[in-house]
Amino acid sequence: MLPQSHIAYTWAALSLAQEYLDFAPDADYRLVALAAVGPDLIDKPLALAYFYQKYKSAVLFAHTLWAFLIVLWLGLRGTIGLVYALAFAGHALLDRLWFFRDTFYWPLRGWRFHVWGKRGSEQEKIGWAYWYAFTRRPELWGWELGGLLALAWFVWRHRLYRWPRLRTFLLTGRVERG
Repeated sequence: MLPQSHIAYTWAALSLAQEYLDFAPDADYRLVALAAVGPDLIDKPLALAYFYQKYKSAVLFAHTLWAFLIVLWLGLRGTIGLVYALAFAGHALLDRLWFFRDTFYWPLRGWRFHVWGKRGSEQEKIGWAYWYAFTRRPELWGWELGGLLALAWFVWRHRLYRWPRLRTFLLTGRVERG
């Protein structure tokens, strides 16, 4: 899933949770966005720096079950906000990482990480991995369209198309109610 869809789905879920469950009313949507793409912010630079040559994957340590459990544990202990831990862990749900067993259950299934494609050679460059996935798995377009719709709904719901509301959102990371 592309970063903007991770953010859009997470913002939409938080907006609903704030309204109906009174959950994390002071959450900063800017930090929630960073947490929602946190696994990619960790793994993609690691892959570019070294690990891609070794494992032929850009989905590494931060996409493992261990990483998500540790972050959730920290969120439950109050070390980091639960809302940010849930946004980080939501990344696994949105990417459906349990289908990528070598990565998600690492190192329980060995020291390798999941490689997109049957031979692994389709990922000579990390940027081509998305192109490869989207041209061979058309259902991914549905998830991305859903992300665009979630973002449009979020903007409409909080009237972020109005400059004063958008400015408040950008400067404070919070949405105005009402």
